[in-house]
Formats: sequence, structure tokens, C-alpha cells
Amino acid sequence: VMSIRMIPIAGTFKKMQRIVRDVGKKLKKEVEFSTMGESTEVDKTIIDGIADPLMHLVRNAMDHGLESAEERIAVGKNPVGRVILSAQNVGGDIIISVSDDGKGLDPVGILEKAKEKKLLVKPEEEYSEKEILNLIMAPGFSTKEQVTEFSGRGVGMDVVKKNIEKVGGSISIESEKGSGTNIFLKIPLTLSIISGM
Repeated sequence: VMSIRMIPIAGTFKKMQRIVRDVGKKLKKEVEFSTMGESTEVDKTIIDGIADPLMHLVRNAMDHGLESAEERIAVGKNPVGRVILSAQNVGGDIIISVSDDGKGLDPVGILEKAKEKKLLVKPEEEYSEKEILNLIMAPGFSTKEQVTEFSGRGVGMDVVKKNIEKVGGSISIESEKGSGTNIFLKIPLTLSIISGM
């Protein structure tokens, strides 16, 4: 049963290449896109459940994460941005990560924005950096001032989070200001197999 249900994630990763190309053209950003671990096998239902969230995360990395070529040159970076999509099997979980070498998340800015939108549930000084970064997944949160075709509509990371939780997974964010952001999706391998048994 297991081997019938498992399919390599390569197909989903390939689709992202086109998205990177199209979004790159529209945003006038040069991006070097690479994938790792495309032979990692995932349960079919999970592949269906993560295609949309992944697309959103890749777009986000390009729109929010990567700076324009001029900004990158100004801070001494390669003008071509990098986005890396990788998958690996760890124990009974699949870990998928979307990483960029962009400007990273700004905890101070995120906290300000969350305060403005009344999303804080405890005094701001009690938030750890990890908790602050997780605020970007609160419903209605967006740091984009103007709405673009790709972002700023407030249907952002909260939808990604919901979809990942639907397949039993979780999402975590690591970011260093100035050097980039990594978003990890941790998804259990054997969701529908158990019920199949």
C-alpha cells in the first residue's frame, strides 16, 4: 500500500520553476532557483495538499524576501537573488524548506505591524523572536503597504498555515535580518496510509 501511494515530489518542484520565471519577469527580479531532494517520496494526498502553499511561499520569497538588483548591489550582494526549495526525509516526517537570500524578516517591523492590527495576545516585551516571526501567520497580517498582484491582500501565511495543518503538518520560520529567510514545512509521512491499513 505504501509504495503505491508514494510519489516523488519532483513534479511539484518542477511546477515551481515556471512560477519563479513568471513572477521574476513581472517583478523584474533575476532569480536563480534551485531544488534539492526532488526524489523524496511523499504520499499522494500530501502532494495535493502542499502544492498551493508551496507556490505561495515561493512567490513570497521573491516578492517580500528578495530585494531589487539595485538594493542587493548596494549592500554588496550578488544582484541575482537565490531561492532554494528542498525536501528531505527525517524519521517519519518530510521536511520541505523554502529559503531565500533576501533581506530577511524584521522582527521590530513585524511587532509594530501586529500591534497596529491588534494581533498581540500578550505584552510585546514577552514575545520571543521566534514568536514574533510566527505572527506573520496570523490571519489578516500583511507587511505590504500596497496591494500587488502577488501579495498584500491579507490572505497570506495564515492560509498556507491552515493548508499545511490540514495534512497534519506544521510550519516554522527562521530568518536573519539582511541575509535571508528559511521556511520549514514538517509533514508526517504516513497520514492516509494508516487509514488505508
